[in-house]
Amino acid sequence: MLQIVQGRYFRDVPLTSKLHRGIYYTNLLFLREDKIDFVFGSILPSTNFNGLRSLTIEAKEQLEAVTLTGEREILVATSGDQLLDEIAAVIAFCLNVTCVRDYDMARRQIAASAGSNATRRGPASLLRQTFDADVIPAEESVKDLNQFLQTLIDLDRQSYEAALRAIRQIVAASLLVDEDAALAYTLMVAALESLGQTTEPKAATWLEYESTKRKRIDEATKEFDQAGRDKVRNAVLANEHLGLQRRFVAFVLDHVAPSFYRSEAVGAVRPIGATDLPPALRRAYAIRSRNVHALEGLSRELWMAGDRSDTAHIESGVVLNLEGLSRLSRHVVRRYVERGPKRVDKTFNYRSALPGIMTARLASQYWIWNANGFNVKTAPEYFSGMIEFLMQGIAKKEAGLVDMTEVLKLIERDALGFSKREDRLAMAGIMTLWNNTAPQELRRNLKRTLSTKFEKDLLEPSIISFAVAMVLGRQIEWSTEAVALLADTRRKERLGNKPTPMPTRIDAALHIILSDRLLRVGEREGAIEQLSHAVETVPGLADLMRFENAIISGENPVLNLDRFISGEIAFVEQHATNSEKSIAPPENGKKGSRRPVALSSDELDRARKLIRDGLSKTATARAIGVSPTTLRRYLTESDLQPKAPKA
Repeated sequence: MLQIVQGRYFRDVPLTSKLHRGIYYTNLLFLREDKIDFVFGSILPSTNFNGLRSLTIEAKEQLEAVTLTGEREILVATSGDQLLDEIAAVIAFCLNVTCVRDYDMARRQIAASAGSNATRRGPASLLRQTFDADVIPAEESVKDLNQFLQTLIDLDRQSYEAALRAIRQIVAASLLVDEDAALAYTLMVAALESLGQTTEPKAATWLEYESTKRKRIDEATKEFDQAGRDKVRNAVLANEHLGLQRRFVAFVLDHVAPSFYRSEAVGAVRPIGATDLPPALRRAYAIRSRNVHALEGLSRELWMAGDRSDTAHIESGVVLNLEGLSRLSRHVVRRYVERGPKRVDKTFNYRSALPGIMTARLASQYWIWNANGFNVKTAPEYFSGMIEFLMQGIAKKEAGLVDMTEVLKLIERDALGFSKREDRLAMAGIMTLWNNTAPQELRRNLKRTLSTKFEKDLLEPSIISFAVAMVLGRQIEWSTEAVALLADTRRKERLGNKPTPMPTRIDAALHIILSDRLLRVGEREGAIEQLSHAVETVPGLADLMRFENAIISGENPVLNLDRFISGEIAFVEQHATNSEKSIAPPENGKKGSRRPVALSSDELDRARKLIRDGLSKTATARAIGVSPTTLRRYLTESDLQPKAPKA
């Protein structure tokens, strides 16, 4: 925000303006009462000389008053919190002081009084000046702060964001030194590491390679000739060249200026020398790694001395203390900002970086009709979105469709041009769902070639074919082996990075149906495993967990898959009779060929009789209290034929 509000990325349009103010608690003691102007606005110090002090930061925020389409902008200002916090972080970083919103935090961190006794314990015993009771900034320091702010703002957007992240992390780390010294140390190292991601370190020499590893390799290659030894060493060094630690060390050393060992070292306790810095950086990175991966704390030598020194001596050699790492961090970040490219990135959309704004996926009905984004790669997204909206419509007993005419036209135009079935599958699914659920007058009259191709595409097992069958209430005619292979393949696909998008209840239904089939053939262990996959696919569904527990306990509950697919919360009903299975009865002796529904044997017999007596399917369904679609799933073609009249 600090860079955005300066107007670098604005068009030549009217701007809104808002003055934000925030009070921060600090140990800065200004020997003046007037406002101090900066590039962002101004700061107004408090006038008290004793106790905790406050600092009022004023910052002017500007935003474009006109949208990219020429309309009046709704957002006229942000809360200002992010802008003010960024400024406070830069003040704390550049002047090496405390500047926080929280009064209690400032009271805990800042020394209660001046003098050596006050700096022998707490945060003030670890870092020089940062938490001292009174820090009086010189006029040169104030000018330097303003110049640093201007240089920071002038950076290109990518470098600015990287620098500001590092600054805020270093400041946050300093506030943690007393509570968690190891975490503070790790955060400072990570802040510097984040700036060096693009650094290419110079190739190491064999003598620079870690001595213990070097000796092992030399011992293993002692029987090689010199050419062979050189080849092994070069291969090892090539791998080491790209190591994260080497990149970190190379970046830091490249950003250490002579002033670090001269003017900036005046007053430091045991400042580090130039030859000690490279190995100390390697040790610092190792400390960071041990803390991240093993939660290992800092050696006592690094934080118990209480003399605010830059370095400590441990068995492995010279190590940077918290104070030494803090001083080095501020130095390196400042050099990074000074050297960074100064330009305006014309491709940067500042609106994307405004606080309080997030991107979210629109509900499917707001985009599945838009043909502009439809192609062979996005077709699975459209198919999944279409199913989501259809399921919502089924659950609410209303239409779950929007006008997809333009998308359907593209499918008719392009589908036959794809030779691979996988490329056509989602398109076949979309068209099939549409022509089976849309009002009759809106359905597409497909060419026979295309219609036949789509039918063949959906005959073979696939998650899209399965989803179509679930939504339309079609029977799953594939063998149990084919269903098991599909469930296993789909689960592995979902464990990958980019699975075919699909509503989770469809995926869970695949495991439920496979579980039912396995139960029918006595494979109880496999059936329970599949139910477990279903529960974990849609976690937190109480009815599904009850169903799983009942199956494990040997009970025989009824799961209404219609209600499950449509997204209802309750879908497990009364226990089945001994002659019925937990999900659905088989058809004509075919194991698992039925989709799970909740119709008793008596209701099914009654429906068959009514249809054979000439009653319509709709009237029959109404008579037994189910939908025509549910009834159709349960009956065979012969069941649906009315009884022939007697001669």
